[in-house]
Order: sequence, then structure tokens, then C-alpha cells
Amino acid sequence: MSTLKVKVNIAGRQYPLNINADEEEAVRNAGKEINRLIQEFEDRYAVTDKQDAISMVALQMVTKYNLLKQSGSGNDAEMDQKLGQLVEFIERELK
Repeated sequence: MSTLKVKVNIAGRQYPLNINADEEEAVRNAGKEINRLIQEFEDRYAVTDKQDAISMVALQMVTKYNLLKQSGSGNDAEMDQKLGQLVEFIERELK
């Protein structure tokens, strides 16, 4: 499987990633969705701290993940991988 180097902009920062070529669209769409949710939290709750907005987005995404997992929907391995990627991003952002 071929790998691809991409840069994803999240909360105004560029994150260089090495991904499988077939994951490019999903990764880029995830970045767009994260940015959309960050903006939504900033607008809706007058949040000015990016870390607070990112934390709320993480909470929302993990909550959705847990609800999907509880309902038996989705592929557990795929969801675990995506959750792991989200956790890694959050840990890097909070440093």
C-alpha cells in the first residue's frame, strides 16, 4: 500500500501526516469537520481559547463514537483507529 505525505490544517496549525493513499480523502474531510466543529463551538459559546474548543470537539466526537459502539453500528477496528488518531492529535495539541 502506498503512503502519502499530506498537511492537514486544524485550528490554524499545519499537521504533516504520513497516511495510506486510500485514506487521503477521509483524513482531509476529518480535518474539515474538526475545523467546522471548532468554529461552531467558538461561535455558539463565545469560546476564545482554541484549547477549550478543541476539547469540546473531542468530547463530542468521542461521545458519538461511544454511542455508535454501544449500538453495535460501525466497524470496531476502524472506529478504534480513528479514535486513536483523534487522541494523538489532542495530545499533541495540548502540549
